[in-house]
Amino acid sequence: MGHVIHVWEGPLPSDRDEAVRDFYDLARQHLLNDGTLPTRAVRAFVADVLEIWPEPVGDRGVGLRASSPFVWPASTSASGPVWRCQVKDTRAATATHVIAAIAERHGLNWNDPQPAARRIDLRPVWEAAEAPLYADVALTV
Repeated sequence: MGHVIHVWEGPLPSDRDEAVRDFYDLARQHLLNDGTLPTRAVRAFVADVLEIWPEPVGDRGVGLRASSPFVWPASTSASGPVWRCQVKDTRAATATHVIAAIAERHGLNWNDPQPAARRIDLRPVWEAAEAPLYADVALTV
């Protein structure tokens, strides 16, 4: 089992329900269509994620290092304005914090869609639009 993280480009949602609707509307349009190239912001986000957790490319395609938190490659998890990836449960807290921070740096929305019992305790972007970006704290450590 893994921990899913959603990142998408678009207007800031007003609450969790709107975040879920926004992401899944975009996901239906773009993740189910393998031909949609990621937007510039999503490509830049993925590039920053891959700087932290590189994915070697070999004869069999993209691989994951043992140190990677991902269940499947992050590099192939983007389409259009959306990125969805699954991380190992044992790495979920760290990966979610880093991914949320990078998403905010790129002006992207993010959501931890897990049921409340499995959700990582982070401030959702829609709850503190006026507060400093989570990224400003998380990525300076």
